[in-house]
Amino acid sequence: MSARALVPAVVALALVACVGPDDNPTTVKDLRVLGIRFETPEVLINECNVGLLSALGSADGGTITIPPELLQKLAVAASRPIKMTSLIADPAGAGRPLKYRVVVCANPNDRRCTNEGDFVELLRGETMAGELSVTVAPGAVLLPDGTPLLQEVITQDLYKGLGGFRVPVLLDVQTLDGAEHVYAQKLMVYMCRFFPEMEENQTPVLPGMTIAGAPWPADEVKDFTGTQEITLEPEDFTALQEPYILPSFQLQPVYLVEAWKVAWYTTLGTMDNLSTGGSDFSGQVGRHRNTWKPDATATEPKDVTLTFVVRDGRGGESWAQRKIRWTP
Repeated sequence: MSARALVPAVVALALVACVGPDDNPTTVKDLRVLGIRFETPEVLINECNVGLLSALGSADGGTITIPPELLQKLAVAASRPIKMTSLIADPAGAGRPLKYRVVVCANPNDRRCTNEGDFVELLRGETMAGELSVTVAPGAVLLPDGTPLLQEVITQDLYKGLGGFRVPVLLDVQTLDGAEHVYAQKLMVYMCRFFPEMEENQTPVLPGMTIAGAPWPADEVKDFTGTQEITLEPEDFTALQEPYILPSFQLQPVYLVEAWKVAWYTTLGTMDNLSTGGSDFSGQVGRHRNTWKPDATATEPKDVTLTFVVRDGRGGESWAQRKIRWTP
């Protein structure tokens, strides 16, 4: 990737969970949010060019005036309904009810969306562990003083929209008594289509998983005994990684290709690596092979859930799960 490319920081999934200094982050024991998926993960704004953004580029961080033509395009993009699906894990909860809130704010560094006057609660309710799906329009809200949220997002953005209009969306989950409380923040991006060949990002989906080198269908529960370590690997998804385009600081197209990362979680034992894949600054792509290690101290048979969260580095995210029936 060119160091001059304006990369939209869309992946920031910030988790606050019950993980102590001696805990392994791959082991899911308590209430956690493992992933958040937007459909779609990106909204492209047609005919939104550098000329429309030029009035914003000279802003000094104070109040700005959005050109009426750009404001109209932003309003149309922001009104688009977005399906937001969150994966909530609560293995020790025994099916207990949970409270949740969905909040939007303007500052991506406000990890809990608590800056006074800078956030809006979209909805709240009760749920349980598993997938929580709601429909939101995170950009189409007004702050308490009547300022459009997207305007404040632009005001606080160093590049004034050149890297995308990035709206922080927070999921706040807690037990009914408040004893356990977790937060997860993800950025929803509204991106100008600077070049005609730019296409909206699509959600990455793992084509399948393998275990000990053999295909592992989603509905197949594997039986294992003892402390043997098990090798896991996703089926090859090289051809699914999308090419995409970003503008450089010189406003020239920079052609890139996704390098997906996979995060690995288990409800018993540990994974050898929390994350695999991605690419380094030299473009070298990491391997996705991983190892599941049973808990050597466990003395009772356990049903184990393994979760694989794939992220494309552009905000696209999804997950797959598999089951193991383990006996000491």
